[in-house]
Amino acid sequence: MEKWGFRNSCFLFVGLMLLILYFLISPVLAHVPVFEEDGKSPGEAIPVEDPLKSRVLYGELEGGGNARYYSFEMEKGERILLGLIVPVKPGNRVFAPDLVLMGPGLADEGKVPKTLEIPEGNGVKMLPGKLPESATYEGFSPSAFYSLARLDLEAPESGTYYAAVASPARDVNYGIVLGYRESFSLKEWVLVPLGQIRTYRWEGQSLPFILAPLGLTLAAGVLAVLRKKEKGSMFTPAQWAGAFASLFFLGTGLSFLVQMLVSLNRSAYSPEVFITLFLGFSHLALGVAAMGLSLKGSGYGENGTKKRLYFFGLAFTGLLLWAGWLIGPLLAFEAGLLPWGRKKWS
Repeated sequence: MEKWGFRNSCFLFVGLMLLILYFLISPVLAHVPVFEEDGKSPGEAIPVEDPLKSRVLYGELEGGGNARYYSFEMEKGERILLGLIVPVKPGNRVFAPDLVLMGPGLADEGKVPKTLEIPEGNGVKMLPGKLPESATYEGFSPSAFYSLARLDLEAPESGTYYAAVASPARDVNYGIVLGYRESFSLKEWVLVPLGQIRTYRWEGQSLPFILAPLGLTLAAGVLAVLRKKEKGSMFTPAQWAGAFASLFFLGTGLSFLVQMLVSLNRSAYSPEVFITLFLGFSHLALGVAAMGLSLKGSGYGENGTKKRLYFFGLAFTGLLLWAGWLIGPLLAFEAGLLPWGRKKWS
């Protein structure tokens, strides 16, 4: 086997082993991010299907005694796991909303706000939100948040249960953690990168700041390509697709590392840092591999079969590791489809 092919084969083999290790050592600790609106009364409660499945229901709530309601069906004896989180906002005072669980067979517990609507026949468990001393670091996003309340119990009766977030006097962003079974559909997994952007916005980050690492990477990459073009280098459509796939992979890798530093500055150290490092450097490795394949000749006079297979592999791995914010894997897939052995384009 030629030297270039051997090196890349070794890289893809090691990458595959890391990917397998990733799924073995972290039996997906991340939650499915869900952004919902409405739910301003029990009658208009946001329905949650499969409440045993782990997810975070993000929302924004106006102050003044308002609440947002979620409903879900439980069978007697099934586990109800609820939690409440709020983002860390340096320089701004964080207001802690309250978490309320209502349902059949529940014993009343805690002082219920007068503005809270309680469905007839339901007991109420009130969990006042309390800010902890330090924030929690989450490695898959990465992000930092305060965990205000947690409830873990068996459903005393079968029926419809309601979870509500009651706001203090101020507006507040919140997230309800619901369920404990770590499972994802293919669609949910693939769309996680879009959820990450919305999570950063939920934290209070501006869109320019979120996109800055990717934007700087794209700008630097385009300038480098233009310099090569000025020196007489020629790019085929497949090379262009592969090069831009590389830049998107590199950009999200840099974004992961930047967000890690931002979140660690707001929270206590956590072993989940290693999850972020794995994901970030995996994105960078995919970017380096895609750029190497793109710059290794145009494929003129070759059938490009190996390169196509490599790019298909990079596209698939990028989707699994959330690299390139969906655009990178799509461009890598395009690079695998386009011809590498036809007439060159400038």
